[in-house]
Amino acid sequence: MNLLRRRARAFTLIEVMVAIAILGIALLGLLGLHHQSMRSVIRAQQTTRASMLAQAVMTEAELERFPDLGSSRGDFEASFRGEFRDFRWERMVEASGMFPDVRKVMVAIHYGPGFTQSFSLVEFLHSPIPPDTGQTIQTTQKPAVTR
Repeated sequence: MNLLRRRARAFTLIEVMVAIAILGIALLGLLGLHHQSMRSVIRAQQTTRASMLAQAVMTEAELERFPDLGSSRGDFEASFRGEFRDFRWERMVEASGMFPDVRKVMVAIHYGPGFTQSFSLVEFLHSPIPPDTGQTIQTTQKPAVTR
C-alpha cells in the first residue's frame, strides 16, 4: 500500500516531458520577442543618427546663406573620423520654381547594409540679398489743389 501512495504523489515521465515542451515553446516565443525588440532599438538608433547627420549637412547649407545650384555627395569621414562609416550624404539644391530668391535644399542620408535605407530632409532657403528686378518704381505726385 505504501508503494501505491508513492506512485500517486509523483509525476510521471510523460507529464514531465509535456511540461518541459510547453516551457520550451514559451521560452522560444519570448526569445523571438526579445530579438525583434533589439532590432527595433537598432533601427531607431540608426534613424536618429541619420536625422542628426542630415541636420548637420543642412546647417552647412544654411551657413552658405544661398547655396549654388547642383548636387554634391560625400561621407562623414572628414568631420567624424571613423564614427559613421555606414552613412553617406547627398545634397541637391534646386531653384524653387516660383521665386528667384528662394532655393530648395534636399539632404538625403543613405545608411544600412548596402546603403539601402535613407532619411531625407527638405528646406527652403531665402537669399539674404534682395533680387534685382530691373524695374524702377515711379511715383506720381498729385497736383496741388488750390481754392
